[in-house]
Amino acid sequence: MVGIIDEAQLFYPLGTRIKIGSNYGTVKYVGEVSGHAGTWLGIEWDDGMRGKHNGIVDGKRYFQTQLPTAGSFIRPGKLGPCATLEDQARDRYLNYDSSNVDASLIRAAQASVQASLFEVVGMDKIARKQSKFEQLLEVSVDETPVNAAGYLKDLTQLTTLNVSHTLIWNWEIVASITEQLPMLNNLNLRYASAHLQHLATFYNYICNCSSNRLVLPTEAEISKLEPAFRQLKHINLRNCGFADWKEVMQTALLWPDIQSLGLQENSLSQLSEVDCNRIFRQLRELDLHRTKLMDFDQVCKLGNISTLQMLNLMENGIEQLQLPDCEPQCKLNLFVSLEQLNLLHNPIWNEAEAFNELDKLPQLKRINMSPHLKSNFDEMFSKAVASIAGLQFVNKAKVTDEERRGAEYDIWKKNAVDWLQATKLGADALREFYKKHRTYLMIVNKYGSPADFVPRIQTKQSNLIKVRIQHQPSGEIWEKKVPRMITVQTLQGLVMKRFRLSGETPQLCYVDAKRPELVVPLENNAKTLDFYSVQEHDTVLVQ
Repeated sequence: MVGIIDEAQLFYPLGTRIKIGSNYGTVKYVGEVSGHAGTWLGIEWDDGMRGKHNGIVDGKRYFQTQLPTAGSFIRPGKLGPCATLEDQARDRYLNYDSSNVDASLIRAAQASVQASLFEVVGMDKIARKQSKFEQLLEVSVDETPVNAAGYLKDLTQLTTLNVSHTLIWNWEIVASITEQLPMLNNLNLRYASAHLQHLATFYNYICNCSSNRLVLPTEAEISKLEPAFRQLKHINLRNCGFADWKEVMQTALLWPDIQSLGLQENSLSQLSEVDCNRIFRQLRELDLHRTKLMDFDQVCKLGNISTLQMLNLMENGIEQLQLPDCEPQCKLNLFVSLEQLNLLHNPIWNEAEAFNELDKLPQLKRINMSPHLKSNFDEMFSKAVASIAGLQFVNKAKVTDEERRGAEYDIWKKNAVDWLQATKLGADALREFYKKHRTYLMIVNKYGSPADFVPRIQTKQSNLIKVRIQHQPSGEIWEKKVPRMITVQTLQGLVMKRFRLSGETPQLCYVDAKRPELVVPLENNAKTLDFYSVQEHDTVLVQ
């Protein structure tokens, strides 16, 4: 019996990943079970409902599981055979038939022509490209029983490797793969349970190692294995079971010069400052999508990563952004290279306050964010452009010079009363005003004092305003009293009737009577003139 147990422990050391059917698990115990003959493997299943207990049988604990029904015992003989990366790659890319073309290449072909599977032609050509084994640049063996490297001498041109949802379970196995692939720079170790596979993201293409729960490397293993990862630039560890940021930092010692790191769907609600002399020395992109980072103070602990250019914080439940305090006309020495921030699908309740905080970042040029329920994209866009100096894109929409002028002009007039009151109260009050409206001094320097707007803002406004409507092609001018709440669409209809226009609806913009150098497009047909701050005696241009 001892010999049988020793053999099982040799083939299934603790931490080994196993698969039965569509269910994945981790070996937590190898040995005898009281009252049951033979050798057993104690398994903690990824699906917490797959097992029968928590590692305790008949009052005796054999192993520990995180969930009460995640554990069970199985016979070693019940497990299917494992495979090497070499064998699975050859099987997938050399033993070709019409149904065996790599799904990742099919997706790439579909995307390139925007076609469905049945519209893609030339699959034989793709297959022939795959079958030139020694010329392969990208290999995917996801959802296969790979748990070892094999002999990879014919894959030395490989640059991208997807080993997600395989049975790789420790960094020694990963190192035995990477050290044989001198050109490899994109590695995907993502873990994706069956019900999560539809959530694949950009990182799945770059480097797929997810679906693997990797044992934390020891200091001795890090020292030994680190040279095998020096060529890597991108690594994806999505949903790999990290629950402690310290574990991430320890693992990162294996690849201290990584440039792109995916940690999506790991439960990392608490972070800590990293030692950038030891890890993340060249990190440019960090994906923390859906990691339970609800507190933005935790995110700020990563602000000393001076090389970081892109940060993804999608779907983390963040409600408020609060950065460290700094003087109104200064920038923080925090996230000094950050150009792109993704905050999509976070319930941020005060957009204006959030954008004012983000203006403290010295290089921010792109932001992705979902409008508040009481807002819409146009309003959010205007607030962001006016509040973050140097912003160039909002949700992939490029900020034009006209849009920037319009947004700045709106905030210039909107905050005129508060600004004037602050100037009367003295330097301290004005400083507090500028802290809440960081770009306002720049806007005042750009457009002048907004004091002229204060009297008419404070005076009770009439429901009607008199505007000059100029038909630019003919030069004809029409002076007309219109309701402040008239929509752009209704005004377009009046204009077409008055100037006897036919065909396409004319585009409108307006020139402020007091600031004639400012031309504001009336782009949204559903908005009112009041929304665009059109005032008495302003000129509407018909283009």
